[in-house]
Amino acid sequence: MLTYTPIRTSLVIAFCGLFVMLSALSVRATDDVFKESRELRKRAEKTFGEVNKYVSQLNETERALSSVGRASNRNLKKRYESFSKEFDNLVKEQERATSSIDRMRSASVEYFSAWDKSNGQISDPELRSASSNRRSRVLERHRQFADGLSEIGLELQPFMSDLRDLKAFLGADLSVENVGKAKERIEGSNKDADALKERIERVRKMLEQFLRGTID
Repeated sequence: MLTYTPIRTSLVIAFCGLFVMLSALSVRATDDVFKESRELRKRAEKTFGEVNKYVSQLNETERALSSVGRASNRNLKKRYESFSKEFDNLVKEQERATSSIDRMRSASVEYFSAWDKSNGQISDPELRSASSNRRSRVLERHRQFADGLSEIGLELQPFMSDLRDLKAFLGADLSVENVGKAKERIEGSNKDADALKERIERVRKMLEQFLRGTID
């Protein structure tokens, strides 16, 4: 019959305590990654919606600007006011989309950090390897998404600056003659908007794939 000395009893208690602590850490790590996964998905859905709103408003702004370029003396003021209003709305949509993207990026960092910690708690080598490989693939897609956002950012600032310049230029001397001087810039803005929308669409598809769970 096994007898327990005070030292042996202490060791057993310590071992049991360690086991309970490690189990608790494992459960906590799993809960954390699940929580961060839900948070990232929520942020991704929000970003997806805000990006779509920005593109929709971009279309409205460019239509209004093109309308100014075809205006006559009779309707020039009304068309310019419409463009000015749409541009102001575009600035607001840009701010909302940018803010949403920043929040999603923060959630992404937390998610992949929690996933890495959770993998460290998996004792089965095959399961740990499979989870790690999956994490690497998902992380790579998120890096591609981040790179795409960076490229959009490089084009977005000068594009918005050009629109702001057109608004100021036309508003300072609202006349058909002044519109004629800006005609080339207006046409250039339309082309730049199309190029920007193409880049946004590629990134939007990546985001859509993530939301559908089709990363591979």
